[in-house]
Amino acid sequence: MEEYSTTVRTSGFVLSSLMFQHLNSDRDVEGLLLGESVGEEKSKITDSQTDHIQFVHTINIQKHITCRSTHSFYNNTCEVDKEKIRQVLSNLKEENVIGWYRQRRNTSQQMTLKEQLVHHNLRKLLPYQELVFLLLAPYEVTSSHSTHRLEYTAFICNGSQFSSIPVSVSNLGTLEQQDYWRVSATCPSLSHCQAIKQHRAKFFSSEQNLREVENVNDMNDTLLDEMKSACVRVERSERRVEKLQAEIAELAEAIRERRKKQQDHDAKESSPLEEPKENILLCAALKALFPNTPSLRSQTLSVEGSPVLQLSCTEDHGINVPTKLPLLLLQCGKAARKRKMSSGYGLKGKCQSPGISRTDKKRKVDTELSEPLSQSGSDTEVEVSSPNQSNSPVF
Repeated sequence: MEEYSTTVRTSGFVLSSLMFQHLNSDRDVEGLLLGESVGEEKSKITDSQTDHIQFVHTINIQKHITCRSTHSFYNNTCEVDKEKIRQVLSNLKEENVIGWYRQRRNTSQQMTLKEQLVHHNLRKLLPYQELVFLLLAPYEVTSSHSTHRLEYTAFICNGSQFSSIPVSVSNLGTLEQQDYWRVSATCPSLSHCQAIKQHRAKFFSSEQNLREVENVNDMNDTLLDEMKSACVRVERSERRVEKLQAEIAELAEAIRERRKKQQDHDAKESSPLEEPKENILLCAALKALFPNTPSLRSQTLSVEGSPVLQLSCTEDHGINVPTKLPLLLLQCGKAARKRKMSSGYGLKGKCQSPGISRTDKKRKVDTELSEPLSQSGSDTEVEVSSPNQSNSPVF
């Protein structure tokens, strides 16, 4: 946020000189104001606003030159004559002119149209464009002329309009010590300014800056450059550290996963072997085909290689054989038909060869019953059932 303010500052000596000279005159008086203009930038940081910049333009009135009469440097049409201004200034320079003033008796504190035209024409001729107009209006308070009142107002031109600006007198007002701390009222004399200009080249550069300040600024710029380069190096090193930390984290994660896999592998190798799972369908098929041979349903063998009957499966797994094992029924039907056909051939042979004895017949039947067991290809020992028991599937 930026603010612009313009003030006129003068000393009590200059103001008292104007008052004394004009109050002792019986007519209107006008003249030129000499001094200098100072611009200052103030930066304030508050709680509500982080950055508050204020530009203060101060016009210091250091001296005044009174003209012999009115209309001394302009004519009736308000045209300003530059030669007459030089005659009024005498040995002084035009660059020191910061404005002009006029004293009118018993009038209002407003600029007339004539004064406005003179002010515009004066701005065109003088190098200093921000001219100030000081209007003095004395009043008689008492009829005995013992008490007088003087009102003064400063005007400045903003485009085509004139606005009043505050006038500050440095050594008037409350004589408290705090007032001198707040503002250092700079109203130097003309001789002081001339002395400073005479030796300005020794201490100031062409840009009106102190030479030592320029050296300090150069050193400050060098330090800032070094600090920036150091910050860049630190940032790069921090980036490298972050990258290395990320790589270390990835390696640590990979090591943990590898250790976990190794532990799982070692645990699997050290754990005892699981017992073989029972083939339920095979057990149900053997029970359906050979219900009276429990040795086929045993998964444990003795030292001699024979099945242990005490450990044979005796549970009913609840499997529907026709649904789960339909091919088993088909195979059983084919085997039954073969047995019937073989038994029919045996009866024919009995009729054709009456010399065959009953003992041979019985031996032949036992051989046919033992054929399915020999065709299964099992090397285990099979328990032989009695002739009276049936080996057909039971469902």
